[in-house]
Order: sequence, then structure tokens, then C-alpha cells
Amino acid sequence: MNQTLKRFLRSLNNSLPPRIQARLFAMRSSQGRMSLGRGAYIHRSVQILGRAFVRLGENSVLSQDCWLNVNHRYGSNLAIEIGEHCFIGRRNFFSSGKRIEIGHYVLTANDCHFLGSSHIIENPLRPCLTTGTTDKDTIKVGHNTFFGAGARVLGHVTIGHGCIIGACALVTGDVPPFSQVAGFPATVRRRYSFPRQAWVPLADFTAFDEEALPDSDKYLAQLRECPAPNMPYLAAGSDMGQC
Repeated sequence: MNQTLKRFLRSLNNSLPPRIQARLFAMRSSQGRMSLGRGAYIHRSVQILGRAFVRLGENSVLSQDCWLNVNHRYGSNLAIEIGEHCFIGRRNFFSSGKRIEIGHYVLTANDCHFLGSSHIIENPLRPCLTTGTTDKDTIKVGHNTFFGAGARVLGHVTIGHGCIIGACALVTGDVPPFSQVAGFPATVRRRYSFPRQAWVPLADFTAFDEEALPDSDKYLAQLRECPAPNMPYLAAGSDMGQC
């Protein structure tokens, strides 16, 4: 195919609505093997290694310059799964060990990292590029969790539903549902009290408050009673226009 024709096809593709572009992207990549939910959108700059082991749920967005890296590919098991109605901000990085599982309605700001795998470092006499990567850790993120800009999740971590992860926080341990965490490393600062309908300092959070928290399924059912969110496509890429 000559360069003139390539440029014409590229300009034609760029003029299409974002959702159509996402479908064409999936068809071009690995013969369309990546699993995409209805209405999912992937910016053209996104890099996905091991796309047959990745799923992006219905009405979810992967923004400009994200990188999803599947380090280990076993059978037909999904290694990175992002739920429905999720908006993944620009330059997010997912590096899977055993698995990264992102719930529904999750929102991440720019430059968030989910690091479930690292290079094996036991033998310093070998080049790091040849030692391989770890495959034991699983990262799980509950429904309707928000990550501020530059937040990072490292290692084998479960973050409960309804959480707020502060900007630049480094999460290295489990986070209970309905928690606000911040810091480096991150610690729980507040939790949401349903009886009081307010975020309260951790020291004021009681056993009664804990018992009143909805479980993940009940919380998801409540979220689904709201209208499906309209995704802010303009925020997904610098080429998406001005407002």
C-alpha cells in the first residue's frame, strides 16, 4: 500500500466518531480477539500487549497513551479486566502479574499505575531483561472507586468498593470498602458512615458504621439504578476537540 493511500485511510479513520474508531482498532489488533463491551472506546494511541487476554467492559474508555501490558498469558484466562462504565485517564499503566481486575464505575485520573508484576531480581549477575517477571500478584479494585492523579497500586492488593484513593498515593496493602486513603505509603484517613451519611475520621468509625455498609453486590445494584454515565470523550485525548 503506497504512502498516499495510507495517509488517506488514516485521515478517513480520524474523522469517524470515537466509538467507530474503537471498533476498527479492535478489528485491526490481533484479528479482533480483544474482548470489547458494547460502546467501549479505546483511543488510537493506546498500546495493549497481549490483547487476547484483556477485556474492556460496556461503555468504558481507555484514554490517550495508556499502556496495558499482559506479562503472562495462560490458556484463555483474562489477565486484565476492566468493568463497565469505567473511565481510565491518560497515561495510565497496567502491568499484570496473575490478574488485574477493575470493577464497574471506576474512575482514574491521569498517570495512575497498577503494578501487579515486577522483574525477578534474585540473581544480580544476570541482566534484568533476561530474568523474567513475577506472576503471583493480583490487584482487585471494587466498584465506583476513584483514583486521583498519579496514584499507584503496587503488588498483591485488594481495594474495596466505594473508595477514594488520593492523588499520588502509593497503595501497597488492602483497603476496606468506603475508605479515603492518602499518603506514601497510603493509609486510611476516613471512612463513610451510612448512618451519619458522611465521611468520618477513622478514629470515629464504629462497629455500628461497619455493620451498616452495603456489600459489593448491593452497592452495585444501587449504582445501576442511576442513569448510565455519559463518558467525557473530550477528556480522553488531546485530539478530541475543545470546549
